[in-house]
Amino acid sequence: MKRDPISKYAVQEIKLRLKHFSKNLRRAAKHPEDPEAIHDLRVSIRRVVQACKTFGALLDPAPIKKLRRRLHKVMELCAAVRNCDIALTLLDQVGTTGAAVSRLKKARVEAAEKLHRRLRVERKKRHAVPDSRAHPKERDWNLDQSIEANLSRVLPGLVEEFFASGKAAISAHASYQKLHQFRLQAKRFRYTLELFERFYGSEMASGAEILKELQDRLGAINDCATTIVMIEPDRRAVAAVGKLLRQRNAVLQTYARGQFVAQKLEWWKRWLAQPARNAA
Repeated sequence: MKRDPISKYAVQEIKLRLKHFSKNLRRAAKHPEDPEAIHDLRVSIRRVVQACKTFGALLDPAPIKKLRRRLHKVMELCAAVRNCDIALTLLDQVGTTGAAVSRLKKARVEAAEKLHRRLRVERKKRHAVPDSRAHPKERDWNLDQSIEANLSRVLPGLVEEFFASGKAAISAHASYQKLHQFRLQAKRFRYTLELFERFYGSEMASGAEILKELQDRLGAINDCATTIVMIEPDRRAVAAVGKLLRQRNAVLQTYARGQFVAQKLEWWKRWLAQPARNAA
């Protein structure tokens, strides 16, 4: 079957991300006690999932659905381990010891055992690359256009949506849940752009760094909010982490107010609309 340019590109990119996922899966299965191995596995899963979402209209839906269901289960088990690691790190940072730490260490061991069992099973499975649809649904992608033409039309619209969400999320009265949702959107946006970095030059690297800094600040807040839920019975520990949470939120507000301005939006839209000229 002859593939249009964007469908062919979609299959290639998902194949590449599945390869990285398999590598990180083997590493995490071998070293389930290593927090960085668990983190890298989660990131590789997010990249596969975002590639599937980005190119979903172009791909055979049956294997995509099956793949995402399996990845979701692994992601849940990874999150249980990762949350314990984050909470233990934060409690050490604020100088908290005692029952809360003991409970988290026990929960971490139990979560790691469940994850390890699942990873041993996953290692034996084949992660097939989804093929393109026999009759792709165009939706955002124009099958008759080049990849560059598609990008110049689609990506500026994505950054406008991202900026609108960012302005709402960093408002003075935004809840931590809203910040959490925006954090997930920032990840999805970043991983979408990564799919096309070969079509852009240094400005893509600058944009990726901005998004990473934003993710780090949002992630620092989410780490505190998640930890507070996990240690809720311990009032002293909650108070200590809560103080850190407020400090981190103030840092985010200062940083984000300088990013979500009209001049920055125009900068993003300008270079995202010019993939061919910026290509390395």
